[in-house]
Amino acid sequence: MSGFYQRLQGFARARRICTALVVGILAQALVPITASASENGNSSREEVYRGIYLIAVPPAADETFDIPVMGPDQALAVIRDAIDILYERSPYNTDKLEELKAAGDAVIIYDPRFPEWARGDVTLAAFLPDFFEPASVAPGETVFVAMLGRYIIQHSPAEIAAEGIVHELVGHGLQHLHGRLEKMSGLNVECEASLYELQAFQDLGTDKFTGHMVRFRQELEKRNCDDFKRFMQKRKPWLMPLWDELNVDVKQILMIFEEYAAQLPK
Repeated sequence: MSGFYQRLQGFARARRICTALVVGILAQALVPITASASENGNSSREEVYRGIYLIAVPPAADETFDIPVMGPDQALAVIRDAIDILYERSPYNTDKLEELKAAGDAVIIYDPRFPEWARGDVTLAAFLPDFFEPASVAPGETVFVAMLGRYIIQHSPAEIAAEGIVHELVGHGLQHLHGRLEKMSGLNVECEASLYELQAFQDLGTDKFTGHMVRFRQELEKRNCDDFKRFMQKRKPWLMPLWDELNVDVKQILMIFEEYAAQLPK
């Protein structure tokens, strides 16, 4: 991977959750913690796993963080486990991931410096559409980059990292591939990406009655997908009961979303 890419100035569509959802994490992080160079290493790690470029950036020696941070080798192990979980249990999302890989390079970066702390929000992961130029040997002209930060890697099981990869790399990556990432409103962008994430939650057998999942569904339906649901109510009212199911038929809803996106102002 080294030498294949030139970093560009880009911007991130960040995945955010309110502080209340991570209070259990932050309660452990009241005292700044200094990274140890011996524990974390002093050089980045790069590898290709299942056709996806993985990059893990180490913290600088004696760099201070609000939580303990993993070194590059540990972080890559979590990311590999997350990718394995998706390929073993979420075939719909991995089919979409293969579609991205056929169109360009898929990249996942772990950087413990991400995110910078902002009061009120914690950014877990982000999609970076203009982070790298494509390699000369890349299968296409697009590079799909998901950034995973210290919170999602340090305090989450691999299943949560897998769902973050789906939201950012699959959800926003497909939007970038089809040229609508910057054309749709922020809510519509999050609605579609969250639907792919919901499919991952279901495939991975996540308990739908936890506080996190209840809040996820509420944000999905009452905020991010509110306009889309109004479209469905007007154009396809007989399909509205799809939203009432415990196990939502995400694939059918995404097909309807394609119709919805096609009629949005260009």
